[in-house]
Amino acid sequence: MTSHLPNIILIRHGETQWNVAGRLQGRKDTPLTANGVRQALAVGLRLAERIAGETKLKFWVSPLGRARQTASILADTWSVPFEQFTHDEALVERAYGSWEGRAHDEIERDLAHEYEAHSAEPWDYAMPGGESRTTLDGRLLAWLATLDHENTHVVVTHSGCVRALRGIYTKASREEILAYREPQTASFLLSTGHETMIGIPLSILRALGCEGEGRTVWI
Repeated sequence: MTSHLPNIILIRHGETQWNVAGRLQGRKDTPLTANGVRQALAVGLRLAERIAGETKLKFWVSPLGRARQTASILADTWSVPFEQFTHDEALVERAYGSWEGRAHDEIERDLAHEYEAHSAEPWDYAMPGGESRTTLDGRLLAWLATLDHENTHVVVTHSGCVRALRGIYTKASREEILAYREPQTASFLLSTGHETMIGIPLSILRALGCEGEGRTVWI
């Protein structure tokens, strides 16, 4: 199924209020911070020449608000109508069920049994009401199978999906995937067997007032 995959430009949404607070979002949603807006603008500017130079593009976005807000900023930066972004449920963040809205230390303290079970089986365990990494991979593989190979697909999604898609494309080991980080001031070019991270020069980040590369609660 992964022998030949479509080319993707992969983007994580900008920093949100709960990213700053260190709380798992999952299917719950909080808006971008001012810093998150600046991050999305920085990513858009960094990719503008590449987007303008592509003749065949399709645009995709998770239906969650933080991803849509990021896509709106990107669309304006690239002079692309926001309506060209297709909302697809396959791109929503991994569901964390009863863990959503909680900080890492709160989960470890208050839901110790679930936390330990997840630590023991980080790929196959699903917290109550949540989704395992294995299930997330299956969801994204099924979505990839629907994409055409004539276009480059611009995808705005979430850290869990970014990590999973990178692993699918590079065929990294599970240990390598768990060590991945998904900065909110970078994007990834994915093709079968390869990934390239497109970072943003520090001078540009400073000029835009971006603070840090972004935050994720690592679960």
